Amino acid sequence: MLNTYVVEGGVGKCTAFTALLPKLKKKSEVQIYTPYIDCFAGNPDVKLALEQTIPLQDPRIMASNNIYYSEPYKSNFQFGKQHLIESYCEHHGVKYDKSMTPKLYTEQHKASVNKWLGDNNIGKYIMIQLSGGQAKWNYADGVQYQNINPNRNYQPFLAQQLVNMLREEYKDTTIINCVLPNEPHFNGTIRCDLHWAEIHEMLKGSEGFISIDSCLQHFSASTKTHGVVIWGSTRWTQFGYSHNKNLHFHMGKEWDETKFIDSDPRNNMVEPQLIIDNFKKLDKTKTVACATK
Repeated sequence: MLNTYVVEGGVGKCTAFTALLPKLKKKSEVQIYTPYIDCFAGNPDVKLALEQTIPLQDPRIMASNNIYYSEPYKSNFQFGKQHLIESYCEHHGVKYDKSMTPKLYTEQHKASVNKWLGDNNIGKYIMIQLSGGQAKWNYADGVQYQNINPNRNYQPFLAQQLVNMLREEYKDTTIINCVLPNEPHFNGTIRCDLHWAEIHEMLKGSEGFISIDSCLQHFSASTKTHGVVIWGSTRWTQFGYSHNKNLHFHMGKEWDETKFIDSDPRNNMVEPQLIIDNFKKLDKTKTVACATK
């Protein structure tokens, strides 16, 4: 039997879907139809990944026994009580448990990552991603950055303060800024212009990361890298992972769901010093798992 799964959304969302693949493979052979085929490249649980530039009526898809499509953002997920991976499980009849986490296979990019690091004379490094939300089909050289969800981004004036403090605290460590060319750049960082699959591979060798809710924090669940995540208009309990330090403006020492209001633009205005303090306290022995309430 062959089932084709239509997986849409950004890199982070497609990365999250990979958590289901071992269980889906037990039901049938798995084929993926998606805008981000590299999320599924080399995965032993995927027979074939097809890019959505190919018509859905392609003979390889029409040879499927079933074609499944789900969109968590237009489902019970909107009630705010499910993790994204849990919602995908509900849609596809898979039993969910919080130990289900994403897995990408990017080892083929190790050589190009090492070359980039060597060319830039980088030894130890911390990775940051403080802006995002820009789909690849909305990006082109010379096009102004347009974020469809700006309240997810960390404020640029706070971001520069954070970078300055990181450089002071970690003098022998390079700060790598993971952004597209038209996104904010910060003094004291090196802009990483590699493909996102190479960024995933690079994360494996980092000292840790600091990010908003974007692809880097999903990658961390795959690479088992620990970091700090700043939450704005999206919730840790729905998109995040418990091995990371998860912060928002209104919380105390621990995440407080009762004080998080999705529409509050202050959510992501976390003080840089608090981010640094939490980065220094990362427990790198903590098991990777989906967030729970």
